Amino acid sequence: MVAFFSEDLQQNRARNQINKVSGTKLLQGDLAEAWREGDTDYATVAMRFSMIDRYVDRTSGRLISGSEQPTEVTEVWTFVRPRGGDWMLSAIQQTS
Repeated sequence: MVAFFSEDLQQNRARNQINKVSGTKLLQGDLAEAWREGDTDYATVAMRFSMIDRYVDRTSGRLISGSEQPTEVTEVWTFVRPRGGDWMLSAIQQTS
């Protein structure tokens, strides 16, 4: 996931824009699935949340896209860990 986020940040910098996310509020979170493969544990969580998500020009601060109003989003996050270890985020899927 770090590689994906790093690539997004580089693309934003090349376009001279910043993605600003604020006011994030978890509205609902449910364990959708959990399983084990060998010594590795997996858990998938469906989360519905609201947030203000916008892109602004890095120089002027002008709104490029998005909104100053909160929008509601549902995403499915999958976590992985070695048995008994720390959980790490391994995937994010946006639902339609």
